[in-house]
Amino acid sequence: MQAVILVGGKGTRLRPLTDTRPKPMMTVVDRPFVTHQLDHLQRHGVTDVVFSCGYLPDALRDHFGDGQDRGLSIRYVVDPEPLGTGGAVRNAWPELDPSATTLVLNGDVLTDIDLGAVLARHRERAAAGTIVLTPVADPGPFGLVRLLADDSVEAFVEKPAPEELRPGEPFRINAGTYVLEPALVQGIPEGEPCSIERDVFPAVAAQGGLYGHPSDAYWLDIGTPAAYLRANRDVLAGRVRTDSPVGDAHLSADVVLGARASVGGGSVVGAGCRLGDGASVSGCVLGDGVRVGSGAELSGCIVGAGVSVGDGATVGEEVVVGDGAVVAPGATVEGPVKVPTDGLVDDDGVRESEHAGR
Repeated sequence: MQAVILVGGKGTRLRPLTDTRPKPMMTVVDRPFVTHQLDHLQRHGVTDVVFSCGYLPDALRDHFGDGQDRGLSIRYVVDPEPLGTGGAVRNAWPELDPSATTLVLNGDVLTDIDLGAVLARHRERAAAGTIVLTPVADPGPFGLVRLLADDSVEAFVEKPAPEELRPGEPFRINAGTYVLEPALVQGIPEGEPCSIERDVFPAVAAQGGLYGHPSDAYWLDIGTPAAYLRANRDVLAGRVRTDSPVGDAHLSADVVLGARASVGGGSVVGAGCRLGDGASVSGCVLGDGVRVGSGAELSGCIVGAGVSVGDGATVGEEVVVGDGAVVAPGATVEGPVKVPTDGLVDDDGVRESEHAGR
């Protein structure tokens, strides 16, 4: 079985963290996020993977290589320009077995759905394509997918207004996991920007070959700071099946905790971090090499690699601190705010800095 993972986006909602790394390489607990997707594929016997890349592709290639060290065959294609989700799938075609069914995964979705069950239903129906669907309480911000009694797709309703909803209908949205037959992939225009959701699927549905697969499995798009924090906490809490450790917190290698320093609340602390005496970290994600001064308090924030948080500083909820930034001793940062890469926070607020004297 083969799979394409779409990893071409710039991850703009997670800036400034994604200024220096692609979103799929953001750490979730103890491994880059996209590794969780590879683990998920391998649990279902999928060992042939193509990364369809766009933004900072070398970060993935340098980390995963050809995949042989983890029992995979991994190949890479890079879009020459932004091609959209459909164009990115079509661009991967030369690296795929032209006679085989293909799984397609959005590279920012954390899920533990039973892929074997999805594939089995897809084959039972002799479908051209199958879309996994996840339930939501409010379909307004999303594109609602309506199904007929046999689970074939009736219609896509883009961000439906209340008057467009039917009484009692289930609210299901595209979960970013697809099963596609070769003819569907070959039918996508080659080398042209194309949305698989807006351009390809409606046309296939009109021909009667597209089916939905409703699922109540865990599902989360990690693309915002709040969702990224939730992903780390949910993995630690065991709410989604992964190969990562569970617990109240995760400390990576070579973390040093000063006297009375505390870490909890679903926090993740990267390799080589140093927490000073009495420092407190709760519900946070800290990148590698972060320095947290004595008495500093961090709560519900994301802190990039190599950041320095001074003695007695406070970094609060909904704060995202870019790599290499400095929070001065005694400074207070309250969200929502984003501190730029190599930025500075002091009594004058958040600003760019060359970090003179670091």
